[in-house]
Amino acid sequence: MENLFTEDNIYLEVEGENFQEVLFNVVKELDEKDFLNEGYAEAVLEREKVFPTGLEFPEYCIAIPHTDSKYIKKDAIAVVKPQKNIFFRDMGTNSKDLEVGVFLLLLISKNENQVSVLSNIIRRFSEKDFYNGILQSNDKKQILNIIKNKEN
Repeated sequence: MENLFTEDNIYLEVEGENFQEVLFNVVKELDEKDFLNEGYAEAVLEREKVFPTGLEFPEYCIAIPHTDSKYIKKDAIAVVKPQKNIFFRDMGTNSKDLEVGVFLLLLISKNENQVSVLSNIIRRFSEKDFYNGILQSNDKKQILNIIKNKEN
């Protein structure tokens, strides 16, 4: 999974008032790098309405938006830190809004690989120090080092 994270796909201080605006700003860059097929952003937004991806941990929340693999050309995981926290519905019950400061766009071109990547990410982000390291850093290289050190 280590190869899915690159410094080039860490997005810091992304502008936007809500998930849709932040998503479109990141998707612009991912499109230029030829990661996505047409319709990706719309498919993520539609899936998020039906199957929300916000995850609540005891002291913080993250989200892992994704969609069908047909919208993905190249595998990657984009780490996104918006300028301000944005809201996602909770994954388990879709009953509350979760305030998220870091989310990950899962770009996996084979549906059968999504579950293992998701569970690995959830396990790692459940570690408070790991999350805080990413949240508190505004340096792409440092964030990548945090992620890769946790890989071992």
